[in-house]
Amino acid sequence: MTLLSASSQLPSSAKRQQSISTFFGKRGTPESSANQKRAASTHEILQTQSPNNTDKSLFLAPDEDESTPLPARQQSPTLKRAYSDAINEQENDIGRSWDGHLQKRVRANITNDVSPGSPVDQASASIRAGSQVAQLTPTTASLAERPKGSERTSQYAFSSSPPQDTEKVDDEETQRIKENLHAKFVKKLGRPDSIADIKRRNRQINKGDEDEAEDNEGEAEDFEEEEVAKPPPKGKKSTAAKRTSNKLTPMEKQVLEIKRSHMDTLLVVEVGYKFRFFGEDARTAAKELSIVCIPGKFRYDEHPSEAHLDRFASASIPVHRLHVHVKRLVGAGHKVGVVRQLETAALKAVGDNRNAPFVRKLTNVYTKGTYIDDVEGLEGPVGGPSGGAPATGYLVCITESNAKGWGTDEKVRVGIVAVQPATGDVIYDDFDDGFMRSEIETRLLHIAPCEILIVGDLSKATEKLIQHLSGSRTNIFGEKVRVERVEKPKTMAAQAYSHVSNFYAGKLSASGSGEEGISSRMLDNVLKLPEDVTVCLSAMISHMAEYGLEHVFDLTKYFQSFSATSHMLLNGTSLTSLEIYQNQTDHSEKGSLFWTLDRTETRFGRRLLRKWVGRPLLDKKELEERIAAVEELKDGEGTGKVGRIRDLLSDIKTDLEKSLIRIYYGKCTRPELLTVLRTMQRMANEFVTVKSPKDTGFRSITISNAILALPTVAEDITSYLDRIYAQAAKDDNKYAFFREEFESDDITEHKLGIASVEYDLDEHRKVAAEKIKKKKVDYVTVAGIEYLIEVDNSMLKNVPASWAKVSGTKKVSRFHAPEVVRLIRERDQHKEALAAACDTAFSALLAEIATKYQSFRDCIQALATLDCLMSLSTIANQPGYVKPEYSDDTCMVIEQGRHPMVEQLLLDAYVPNDTDLATDQTRALLITGPNMGGKSSYVRQVALIAIMGQIGSYVPAESAKLGMLDAVFTRMGAFDNMMAGESTFMVELSETSDILKQATSRSLIILDELGRGTSTHDGVAIAEAVLDYLVREKRSLTLFITHYQNLSALAKGFEKGELKNVHMKFQESGEDGQDITFLYEVGQGVAHRSYGLNVARLANVPGSVLDVAAVKSKELESEVRRSSMVCLSQVLQSSLEGSGNGQLELLVNGIEQL
Repeated sequence: MTLLSASSQLPSSAKRQQSISTFFGKRGTPESSANQKRAASTHEILQTQSPNNTDKSLFLAPDEDESTPLPARQQSPTLKRAYSDAINEQENDIGRSWDGHLQKRVRANITNDVSPGSPVDQASASIRAGSQVAQLTPTTASLAERPKGSERTSQYAFSSSPPQDTEKVDDEETQRIKENLHAKFVKKLGRPDSIADIKRRNRQINKGDEDEAEDNEGEAEDFEEEEVAKPPPKGKKSTAAKRTSNKLTPMEKQVLEIKRSHMDTLLVVEVGYKFRFFGEDARTAAKELSIVCIPGKFRYDEHPSEAHLDRFASASIPVHRLHVHVKRLVGAGHKVGVVRQLETAALKAVGDNRNAPFVRKLTNVYTKGTYIDDVEGLEGPVGGPSGGAPATGYLVCITESNAKGWGTDEKVRVGIVAVQPATGDVIYDDFDDGFMRSEIETRLLHIAPCEILIVGDLSKATEKLIQHLSGSRTNIFGEKVRVERVEKPKTMAAQAYSHVSNFYAGKLSASGSGEEGISSRMLDNVLKLPEDVTVCLSAMISHMAEYGLEHVFDLTKYFQSFSATSHMLLNGTSLTSLEIYQNQTDHSEKGSLFWTLDRTETRFGRRLLRKWVGRPLLDKKELEERIAAVEELKDGEGTGKVGRIRDLLSDIKTDLEKSLIRIYYGKCTRPELLTVLRTMQRMANEFVTVKSPKDTGFRSITISNAILALPTVAEDITSYLDRIYAQAAKDDNKYAFFREEFESDDITEHKLGIASVEYDLDEHRKVAAEKIKKKKVDYVTVAGIEYLIEVDNSMLKNVPASWAKVSGTKKVSRFHAPEVVRLIRERDQHKEALAAACDTAFSALLAEIATKYQSFRDCIQALATLDCLMSLSTIANQPGYVKPEYSDDTCMVIEQGRHPMVEQLLLDAYVPNDTDLATDQTRALLITGPNMGGKSSYVRQVALIAIMGQIGSYVPAESAKLGMLDAVFTRMGAFDNMMAGESTFMVELSETSDILKQATSRSLIILDELGRGTSTHDGVAIAEAVLDYLVREKRSLTLFITHYQNLSALAKGFEKGELKNVHMKFQESGEDGQDITFLYEVGQGVAHRSYGLNVARLANVPGSVLDVAAVKSKELESEVRRSSMVCLSQVLQSSLEGSGNGQLELLVNGIEQL
């Protein structure tokens, strides 16, 4: 035999294989030696078949030579017999041989690669069925009896070159098809979707079962068993080649349909006992919430790049954590939609769509400004940076029209509407703005919105401003602001008027006869709004309707115009420079004026105080009433009447204002409603005996009116509480929430239905006992399954076949009788109908309470006023604070005034200073002094004392007499606006220009180092001209800081002393006066040096640089002195010669400057 003769000469690789076989087999036995020989023989065959073997005559049949083509040799019967003999011989000891393991794989490939019906297949069948069976060893027989591997695993089994039958050669067409398929496969190698293509060719998935399982169970996490695809008939496409849309489950198609209608919304979908995110939403949620995202399709447009993926990427959260995660997503600036299942499993089981997916609908949409489903809201550090100032929760709608002019002459007409859904407050305004957009900036900084809705296109300057204010997470609002846009057609004004009219007309028709007059006045007031405001109002109503909050605009009593004449104007620059709401270091609240004055106990009181701080009063009478109330509370500290108010405020832990608006929206929960009603009952009962202002015990009208408003709601509150069972409300038990006599007919009917079913179930025990031949049967509940009947396993013969076994143990079995199953289903239907009836009754109660919204809101507002007054009285009790005296004249006379924020943050004592300004006397101070000498702190201190006084607060001074200022303007610091192409000096002069246009004789103006952004000559000229204009023309109270000592000469031009020179005191010491001691006191006169080198030394500028700078400074000073002496000598010579007229005054001024 050729095979045996060839086995005597083993190549080196076969010898190595022989040693491996020897190691794994039994050593030193004849059987082991025989195994080695057989292993060597078989390995010879494999080695000879390998492409690297040059001895090709090994497998030649007698009728073949080496010229015979390789495919023909591979198809020859001789080769097949050689394989069969070698394999049968080797399998005798396959369990103990490495080569046996290898040959098993070879045999599997031969079996797999032989086509059905071929001669090889027929020969193999005859061998398996006939004579060769008797020659098999026991091991081979056991192998033959092993179950065949699955069709799927056979696709990936190891195979060598597949044997083919020489007697059946493929025709040219078949060969061409195979070559094309092979070329496509090679082309696919290395591509991302090559594996997917292989999978699609080798399997198909049963979609129907998979889809049904996903929707009915709520979780589609398990894949079904994959099967090998059968070759499709010619001319038809394979099922596995269908597009991805056919691979989506019904539930995924349902979600995709909702998503395509809300592409800007991040959807959270209720699926069984979880909420899930799909596609790109899953990736976003995973990033924001730090949860796992299961890979899959991210796109919603069936893009070819994702054709190989069968399902969407997904992430999930538990049901009870929904609002925790929604708050985090909303706080991060996302628009979040909640998609809920609108039917329960019990009702679905008896409905017509029992085999269809659950009905799902987008039920809630949230953004940062519209999230009111949690009474805590977003006041925690959810989305903004840590320590950032909290957002006010306002949504601002803005639109522009009638842009006129170009460059610095540009004018635009702007309309805004701002709404705070959490409280119901609405602010509107209509105004003209210049090219710097300072008016828009002022309003946005006051309102501090968390969302901005833009109607139509805005001018580039306005876009840049909004982008600057809201574009990053560290902006002045403390967190990123969401910006949305809506289109503005040309007929928007007419459409808006019609929309708003229809909206309020609908409210008018829906109101009762008693409210008809109020609704009519409401409609009249709204229709009188300016056109741009109406456009914004219409857009905002449509926008809020998406969130179900459009009813906030019903409350027109709380509409306020921003440009009210009863309040001082603090523009955006002043808010920032004076740190009214936030400090300039990290934009946090600490260190601001609001932080200094805030000692409130309640959240609604805190919000009111924020309004007071940003809108100081102009009405002297109203201001005196407020300060008198603060004084009375301060003087009464420790008395019983003040203690009652303080105790009442400290007991209120609920944000009543937010809870009340949630009741109005119908979003309040049962425990929250109980808390609100009980808190308001506590408020009303505290002063229930008060019938008139005299009964309050306070002289102040402000305090008396606030206290009188509290008991007015007592009767309504009591009537609502009488309907509620307190413990059930506390436990959020909807079924027992109402006391029995106040339950609706539907609730009573379904409760009786449940009781009837339970009675029938109890009666059925007797019937069940008779059937199983027991005296008594009791129901048991196991693993949450109720009404189970336990039967001993020894008595199972008595159990009817109609009873369904649910569970059991070794001793007992548990069954459900058919009648029990029917009654349980009936009871479940009653329970779900009862739940719906309870929700309807609760919603009706909330709607009834909402009709009393305005009276309840007035009561809460009165309590907020008391909270603010108590906060200001706490500030007044601090040492060093004094009650200011108010004057009708424009003046500021402050003795020993201090900076209210700095003195609280400094460990050392703050150095106080005096200020004396009046329109008819000294109305401007030109302030000079060394760098870091305290000039800016001094001017800020004066402005803050003026603002605090007009808020109605005590001020940090020994005494203060304040006039009624109509505005405080500031121009401080150096900022550029690169996005608008404006340099630092351009911004500086633009702000100065706005101040010159808006200031009046009752304004306080602070200008810090005006003119420093350009050359010395131009800067001095501009600074001198502006200062002269303010003092002579505007007659405003002015504090002007400068390092231009030449400006001091301007004071001589005012004979009555309207402009006075002052400086920050200091002491020189050390060599050449290099060491400076700052005294932080204001003194008369001019500081002729700024000592900039001293600041450079404090800033750790290298010593070599300081030495050179000192030399240069002395050289420049000497040169300036020489130039001045030359000029003075020439002036003196001209004076002596008598040729110069008026030269004497110039000479005196020059000598003074030297």
